[in-house]
Amino acid sequence: MSKPFISICIPAYKRPKNLQRLLQSIAFQTYTNYEIIITDDSPDDSVTDLVKTFSAALPIQYFKNSPAAGTPGNWNVAIEKARGAWIKLMHDDDWFASPAALEKFAKAAEKSKYDFIFSACNNIYTSSGKEVHEFLTGWRKDLLEDNTLNLFYENVIGHPSTVMHRRDDTLQYDTQFKWVVDKDFYIRYMQKHPGFTYIPEMLINIGTDETQVSFSLYKNPAVEVPEYLTMLAKFPANLLMQHEYVFHCVWNLVKRFRIRDFKMIEDLGYKGQLPDHLQSIINYQKLFPRLAIKQPKWSKIFMKRCFSKIKSLRVV
Repeated sequence: MSKPFISICIPAYKRPKNLQRLLQSIAFQTYTNYEIIITDDSPDDSVTDLVKTFSAALPIQYFKNSPAAGTPGNWNVAIEKARGAWIKLMHDDDWFASPAALEKFAKAAEKSKYDFIFSACNNIYTSSGKEVHEFLTGWRKDLLEDNTLNLFYENVIGHPSTVMHRRDDTLQYDTQFKWVVDKDFYIRYMQKHPGFTYIPEMLINIGTDETQVSFSLYKNPAVEVPEYLTMLAKFPANLLMQHEYVFHCVWNLVKRFRIRDFKMIEDLGYKGQLPDHLQSIINYQKLFPRLAIKQPKWSKIFMKRCFSKIKSLRVV
C-alpha cells in the first residue's frame, strides 16, 4: 500500500458540526493523494457517529483516545499515526477555503526547497460573521525572515491549521503548553529545518468563537507568565541580550501583568530558570508612570533604552 503524500491530521473534541464542515471541505478538494487521521478526545460518540457518515467517501482512519490525550497531546497522537511525507494539521473548527487549497499546498511542497509551508488565512468569527484577513506582509515578513527567534515577540505565522510541514518524528508539540504551544513548535521546527515557503493566498478559514481553549487562556497571567518563561528556559539564560525581539517579548510580559518581583512570578506557578537581567527590566519599568508605560509608542522607546542600557554594561 503506497503512502500518501499528505496526511491531514485532525485532533477532534466534541463539536461534530464543526468537524462536518471541515470534512465537507476536504471532500471537495481537487487534490486526492492524502489520508485523513482523526483522533478523538470526545467523552461521547458524537464524533464517532459523524465519521461513519463520511467513511465511505473519504480515506479516514479514526481513533478514539482512551483516556483523552488533551491539548496538545491529541495533536501529537494524530501526527504519530500519520503515514504521509507531509503533515497538514487541521483543527476541527477550521476548514479549507476553496476546493484548490490542498492542491496549492501540495504544489508548494513539490517545488519548495524548504520543509515548512504556511498560507494566509481568513479568521471568521462565528458569532458575528466578522472576517479578519491575515497576510504575511511588511514588518511581519521582515520579522520572520530576520530570525526565527523573533516569533517570541509576535506569532506572524499564525494558526497551526495554516501550516504544512515535512514529517519529522523527532519533533512534537510540547504538552506542557497551551498558550505558546504553536510558537514553541514553530521555533524548534524551523531551527532544525531552516527556511519557509509562504503562500500569499487565504487557503484556510479559521473558525473563531468563545468555546475555544485560547479564549480561556487569553490575558491569564497564571498561564502566560509560566509558559513564556518555560519556553525561554529552553535556551541559554543570556538569550534576552542576544535578540532584541526576545527582550521585547519579556518586556511586554512584565508590563502586561505588572510583574513587580520574582515572588509574583513564583506565585503564578513558575519555579524554573529565570532569564538574565529580568530584574533589571522590572526595576526599569518601575521608573515610569503606568499610564506612560501602557502607551505602545512610549513603551517601545523605554524598552529600547532599557535594552541599550543593559547592553552597555557589558555583563551579557
